[in-house]
Amino acid sequence: MNKQQTINLTKSLHSYKIPILNDIALHCGSPILGTTKASRIEGIIAQYQLYLMQWHNLAHRNTLSIDIGIKNFSYCKTTTTITSRNKVSYWPILVTHWDKLNLDTHYGSSYKPLLHQDTVLDNKRYLNHITSQLIDDLSPNLSNVKIMEIQRTRSNNNARTLPTILTNHTLENLIMAKMYPSLVIPMTSMKMIHFWLYRFITKDSINSKLKKTNKIIRRDLILAWFGKLYKLKGCERNGKETIDSTMNRVLDWLNLQKGDKTDDLIDSLLYNLCINCQLNHLCQFHNYIQQNYDFVDFVEDANQFHLELIQPVVDKYNLELK
Repeated sequence: MNKQQTINLTKSLHSYKIPILNDIALHCGSPILGTTKASRIEGIIAQYQLYLMQWHNLAHRNTLSIDIGIKNFSYCKTTTTITSRNKVSYWPILVTHWDKLNLDTHYGSSYKPLLHQDTVLDNKRYLNHITSQLIDDLSPNLSNVKIMEIQRTRSNNNARTLPTILTNHTLENLIMAKMYPSLVIPMTSMKMIHFWLYRFITKDSINSKLKKTNKIIRRDLILAWFGKLYKLKGCERNGKETIDSTMNRVLDWLNLQKGDKTDDLIDSLLYNLCINCQLNHLCQFHNYIQQNYDFVDFVEDANQFHLELIQPVVDKYNLELK
């Protein structure tokens, strides 16, 4: 945007009340720069400008999303499909790769210690070794949208988990460095689940129901969205599938058995869908700007889209909407 376009958009956004601006910001993934109306508008415009520079002119999106972990490193690659009329079809996106790795067993065996495996020298070199091998296999340069889970750096005074937390934090920074100067979108599990679900649910339902079944509900969302928000390469969804049959099809595609750990895999796909959804909203926001449409309609359409997506878990767990 040029200076005059920025001024015009700022003036237009100032005519809306803060709740509408808050919803625009949430749907578009805008940064929170402050609590004032001016700060909220500044964040929306900054996110919109980033979208125009990075993603607006892409022929189609190839997205890589990563859930960090040494023992359970999970990643998901998706692409938007091209219709017969050469227009991008944003939903459902196509999952081309979706996997989890134990980085120690997958890459660690090829590392040869210089001094001793338990020394700081070799620990640092080891992490660099597996990171280099991992990046070679992931080929992030082939993805024009990249997302990575940010690691927490607190162990809540649990000495047993602190080494793992610090190792994952180091791995995150090494991967970021390998991908630089490409843009990597940071994401947290709380930010992701708030985007999809929590912002529509009352605090009582969150505290009494969601927090107890958080991981199960994430799984249920993924199963409900199969065929709607995403499809698996070479695996078509049957129209009358039950949740159980969908779960079996997804597990078969992943080469996993019932009972295998899947929460990190699920999060990697949810991150992927989350950013793709925000980019879709930004595309729609751009169209509203070009046509001088009412942003209240933009918010209502986006809210309705999300409410329809979460309705299966709202019904299943008897959640109360705000």
